Amino acid sequence: MKYASPLVFSRLFLHISNVGLCNLTYLIICRMRSLLGLLYRLLYELLQEGAMQSFECLSPDILLLSLQNRAEELLRAVERTKKSLKRAPQGHLRLAKRGNQFYGYHLTDAKSLKGEYIPKDNVSQMSKLAQKDYDEKALREMEHELSLIDGFIAKYSPEELTNIYNRMNEVRKSLVEPILLSDEEYARRWLAVPYKGKHFEAGVPDLRTAKGERVRSKSEVIIADTLGRLGIPYKYECPLKLADGGRSVYPDFTCLDLRTRKELLWEHLGMMDNPEYASLSVKKLSSYLQCGYVPGKNLIISMESSEKPLSQTEVRLIIQGVFRVNGK
Repeated sequence: MKYASPLVFSRLFLHISNVGLCNLTYLIICRMRSLLGLLYRLLYELLQEGAMQSFECLSPDILLLSLQNRAEELLRAVERTKKSLKRAPQGHLRLAKRGNQFYGYHLTDAKSLKGEYIPKDNVSQMSKLAQKDYDEKALREMEHELSLIDGFIAKYSPEELTNIYNRMNEVRKSLVEPILLSDEEYARRWLAVPYKGKHFEAGVPDLRTAKGERVRSKSEVIIADTLGRLGIPYKYECPLKLADGGRSVYPDFTCLDLRTRKELLWEHLGMMDNPEYASLSVKKLSSYLQCGYVPGKNLIISMESSEKPLSQTEVRLIIQGVFRVNGK
């Protein structure tokens, strides 16, 4: 019987070790690529956010609008509760526990806790009295909250911080870096950032917006003009590097929400009855989603087909719904 020499065993061990080392190295590289991709995305988001906040170090006030909305909701709830109390029966409900059972009593005398026993099958009466007791307490709390909100709003002047800068002359403004800008000044600075849009190939129709910008379709003319008319700053085909490896894309419109100082992308899908175009559009939206652009959050999508073209009314409704602006 022949035995393998130590040299054979050493070569075999070396081979197995090399295979294991290669697998381990491969796993490490995969993990590193995954971590680098995650770090790239985080860095990209931080840079994007930092670029948007470089104009001012304090975000615009949203407290006043929030309080006003809260006050309007409270007023509606107060009115509804008062109407409910007008229909409520006289007296109050007392619940007494005996063993594992609860018994209801209708109290009509404020000085007495005895009351009239409510049969267990008369759930409707107990429910009405319980609702009345709850409504009375809720009404007092809502009216108290309203008085606090009214008092705060009367003394709260968030616009004064912006007015400090606005009241300066132009020379002094040029020497100062403001904490908070007016919407107009912020929009001016945002629009002043230069960019190079997508190239127009020869033979493409020369379609112009009301501002004289060249766009690629009649629907984009409608979108651009409606944005401008409703006071929404935008950039047409402003290049954007996605966080999936730095690939550059050219969204149809990059819009600025002045209330939040956030950018929103707008993609118009204009030939959805074309199967090839529709397939490419799905891939485009999927790519946006993978990079953090979510429809309804920071991505606006409009679409049309040859049978159902985009209308000015639809564009206006989209803008009013997203940016909370009025106008026609």
